[in-house]
Amino acid sequence: MNRKLLTFLFAASLAGLAGCAANKSAAPSASAPSAPASASGSMLPGGKSCDAQPAQNLVGQAFSDSVGADVRSRSGSDSVRVLKPGQVMTLEYNPARVNIIIDGQGRISAIRCG
Repeated sequence: MNRKLLTFLFAASLAGLAGCAANKSAAPSASAPSAPASASGSMLPGGKSCDAQPAQNLVGQAFSDSVGADVRSRSGSDSVRVLKPGQVMTLEYNPARVNIIIDGQGRISAIRCG
C-alpha cells in the first residue's frame, strides 16, 4: 500500500476514536442535585409517584394482560414495560413507567419503577 494512504487511514481512525472519548465537562458536578431513584418508587412531576411496592405480591404469578393492568394500577404509573429474557431494551429512565420482568416460564420475577 501507499505510505501516504496508510498515514491518512491511521490519522482518520485516531480522529474517529477521539470523537468517542468521554467528555469530562459533561460529567455532573458535585453540587448538581440528582433525582433519587429506587426500585420501589419514584416521584413524578406534579406530585404523582410510581410505587412498585403495592404490586410486589404479584411476583411469581404468570403474566397476562390483566395482571399487567393490575400492576400498573397498583403502582400508580402511567405506563407498563414488560421485559422478557433476552429482549433488547432501552436504558432511558422513565419515572412514570413500571417495569415487569418476566422469567423464561412467563412468570413475573421482578417489578420496578423506571
